[in-house]
Amino acid sequence: MIRSDAARNRAKVLEAAEAVLDEQGLSARMDEIARRAGVGVGTLYRHFATKEALYQAIVAARIDQLLEEADRLRAGADPAAAFFTFFTRIVDGAARQRTLTDALRGAGIDVKAHQTEQQAAMRRAIDDLLRAAQAAGAVREDVALPEILALLRGAGLAAETGTYPVGIVLDGLRRPA
Repeated sequence: MIRSDAARNRAKVLEAAEAVLDEQGLSARMDEIARRAGVGVGTLYRHFATKEALYQAIVAARIDQLLEEADRLRAGADPAAAFFTFFTRIVDGAARQRTLTDALRGAGIDVKAHQTEQQAAMRRAIDDLLRAAQAAGAVREDVALPEILALLRGAGLAAETGTYPVGIVLDGLRRPA
């Protein structure tokens, strides 16, 4: 079990690392991340022995945040809004996520191998939101999880260019009136 102060430090490091990476890209220095987190470099390295380990933790934390958001959306009253909001949220974060996963892949780290449980949980969350939206009559019945995953991948790639037709994709998923 991790001590509460160590957990707080880890959370501060992850938050600072995301901010620094957003500003400086993959060339961000570990000492700058530690400074922004308000911890010593030694503390940063105790939690993350390498920059790649830090990147991997950021990717995992982002997926955990998405899974928490899926839970909140599922608990809401509007299954259609929940599905379309979550779809859009995944696409919006795709470009940021790809930068980190590409960096990890370049370092020889198979990100997917380290996230099998998270990937399965994400598939379940998307499928649950999809089925609820279909049951509410908001999403076409002839679409299933494999098609949604393909659309998410394609829209995510398009998002990297800075423009993507998410409205058109979502309109195509809506059940005809």
